[in-house]
Amino acid sequence: METDDLKRFFPTTLLETGHDILFFWVARMVMMSLELTDRLPFTEIYLHALIRDAHGRKMSKSLGNVIDPIDVIHGIPLDKLQELLKSSNLDPKEYERARQGQQEDYPNGIPECGTDALRFAFCAYANQGRDINLDVLRVKGYRHFCNKLWNAIRFAMSKNLDINAPNCFEPPAEFKFTGAETPCDLWILSRLSYAIEQCETGFNNYLFPQVTTAIYNFWLYDLCDIYIEYVKKDLYAKDPDLKRQETIKLILYTCLDNGLRLIAPIMPFVSEELYQRLPKPNKGLNAPPSLCVTPYPQASQFKKYRNENLEASVATVDEAMNKIRSYRSAQKIVSKEKDDLYIRASPSASLLFSEYADLIQPLANINNIQLLKDEPTADQTEYTSIATTMDYTLYFKSK
Repeated sequence: METDDLKRFFPTTLLETGHDILFFWVARMVMMSLELTDRLPFTEIYLHALIRDAHGRKMSKSLGNVIDPIDVIHGIPLDKLQELLKSSNLDPKEYERARQGQQEDYPNGIPECGTDALRFAFCAYANQGRDINLDVLRVKGYRHFCNKLWNAIRFAMSKNLDINAPNCFEPPAEFKFTGAETPCDLWILSRLSYAIEQCETGFNNYLFPQVTTAIYNFWLYDLCDIYIEYVKKDLYAKDPDLKRQETIKLILYTCLDNGLRLIAPIMPFVSEELYQRLPKPNKGLNAPPSLCVTPYPQASQFKKYRNENLEASVATVDEAMNKIRSYRSAQKIVSKEKDDLYIRASPSASLLFSEYADLIQPLANINNIQLLKDEPTADQTEYTSIATTMDYTLYFKSK
């Protein structure tokens, strides 16, 4: 019947379904639609994987290995899980096997993970394979990722990016450079541009793991682990450079605002909660009331900030900092005292370490950096080599 609902909702564009009912249900929908309307009911089909347990077995009531999503969202203790088994129709032999399986897989029950973490996990799993072996511990890991988002926003709020603060930072309607940017400031904008590009490509091609990987890497490794740690020395300085601090706040706001927009379709609850705490241009006048109706970042808007050479430079420096941390860990150096770092490097690497000394010092817990012209001789026992590559060798002085 040619009703208004039919005109509005038919045909659709995309059907999302499991591959196991492609013939039994999807093909019949197509045939019925062609028979009755002479039109296809949809133009694309996205086949998601089937969720199995951590051991690859199909979730089945007869096996007693079904995981209720609500139990993953809210958490459930082991005794409650096993009570649910008792009320099922399992054969006594299968019941005992299922009970032991629960005890091995969830000795402490299923931890509370939340809706956003569960959804993020499924998107990360969605590689268009035929099966997903669901590991609740991976979902729990994404709950910890949600905590990272909270900590990043909380840090920004403590630095006047809080709508309830009397002297709240007022972001401009359009981002513009202030002239006080460092290479690391430009680097984080480049990483934001890359993340936006990856998300746009991923969503357009239903490559959801590409989206989750880009978001996860940007928030966790680029923004939290490197950039926020890098700017702390300027934001906590005893004699602050006000222009420098304003530049940091502007870049930090840009990264947080767009980072929350990127993650909103997958983690709508935590992203909305955090977005409402950040300031808006023009004190929020004419701003969208909710993150879910805020425009999604477009790669074309941020393409001008992409700098692959800059990213490669910071990647090299980050690799060196990881070598320093690995050496300290291997030598069980737990002292909070800062070390002096000595570097013998090629001309290009020497220039690189000099340019990014302000990044290495706070993140690698280094006091001073000194470039060596020559390799220490055998009788110079005060130098201890901690890492060597083709381009540089890092040294500490023996204590």
